[in-house]
Amino acid sequence: MDKKEIMPANFDVFQQTFALSLLSNLASDYIANERYTPGSHGDPLEAQLAANIQATLPMPVVTAGLGSGWQIAWGPAVWRGADSRVAHNAALVFYNPEVIYEDGTRAATYVVAIAATNFISGYDWIVEDFTVSSTVNWTQYHPAVPSATAVSHDALMPLISKGTATGVAHIAALTPTDPAHGKTSLSDFIRQLNGTLSEGARIVFTGHSLAGALAPTFALYLKEHGALSAFERVLVYPTAGASPGNGSFSRRFACAFPRQAGGEQPWQSWNVLIHNQYDIVPHAWSLGTLLQLLTIYGNSDAEGGVKLPELMYGVVLAALADSAASKTLYAALPGAQLPGAPPGPAPATAAAYLAMAGIEHVKAYIAEILGEDFPAIGHGPTVSGVIELKDAQRRIAELVSILEKILHPGAGG
Repeated sequence: MDKKEIMPANFDVFQQTFALSLLSNLASDYIANERYTPGSHGDPLEAQLAANIQATLPMPVVTAGLGSGWQIAWGPAVWRGADSRVAHNAALVFYNPEVIYEDGTRAATYVVAIAATNFISGYDWIVEDFTVSSTVNWTQYHPAVPSATAVSHDALMPLISKGTATGVAHIAALTPTDPAHGKTSLSDFIRQLNGTLSEGARIVFTGHSLAGALAPTFALYLKEHGALSAFERVLVYPTAGASPGNGSFSRRFACAFPRQAGGEQPWQSWNVLIHNQYDIVPHAWSLGTLLQLLTIYGNSDAEGGVKLPELMYGVVLAALADSAASKTLYAALPGAQLPGAPPGPAPATAAAYLAMAGIEHVKAYIAEILGEDFPAIGHGPTVSGVIELKDAQRRIAELVSILEKILHPGAGG
């Protein structure tokens, strides 16, 4: 039998990791026709994610960047609550038998690609993102009981937000609804790899947005509990994430995963949060950086200035209040900042603010790390049981509605 020729990758290992991270988000903007019955076979949103990934991988610009050596080892899997018609979390594990690293070494590599915030998921925003007023003691945390909140707030105690704890619990337990995608939970699959690894195998955890907080937290949990001991090298590549916990937690992460620079570009670094200075998400949840959101896009109360849209002002105040109510000081993970490009004229409406934020939160990273030609999303055939939300203005309207519910949870039912 002839050995299949492997097309080499034009992207370096950091670019490949980020591109694979993006693929895990391809269930966003899809709405299921029906709510999901837990335990039933074959969630159509999971099938749509699989179809979109399979449609994206052969695209010439994607194949040229990634090469042809990547395959799916587990997943994809999607989690959504029983009352939801949209994906809340998703993940899959990619495998490549030979990846060239920044120092020229070659190694078999697993990439755990996690997706979290779906911009049209109220659950993600309200529960996994904004639930920061309560915290969980990291030293006592277990994904099976994520609701055990901290009763002490000693500055030396590593704490994570309850939202982060909840999100990691969903990721750890994530199990495909289609047995063809995998028969175990994500955490069990990773643990089982320890007994089957080839010599020198490596694993990388990556995620964007909320997953930029969940991926490093999940990786730290697995490492501290011995689930990654057989891997020759364990790395984390989070992008655009908010702060998962307080300063003590951030330092604990940095000790377990020291910064490893691998090139001249800021995004060529392992074990740090890659963030765009004009992205609003990495400004959460430290009080000091949250305050910067009032003027990040040029809004000003000065004469002749454009006032911050009222909804966004309320959201920032609510975020500040939630952060302060935690009685701890949230702190970002060690980071590497992308230069970014200053946004255009100051937005006068909430929709304009969020549209600008969306560009800085997604497209700016793609342009800086992968180049303007790399697609933000691929579309496979729409599977039975789902519809695609194609209208960008409607997506913004959905997000405006979600933020209004955050500010006024009792209004409108």
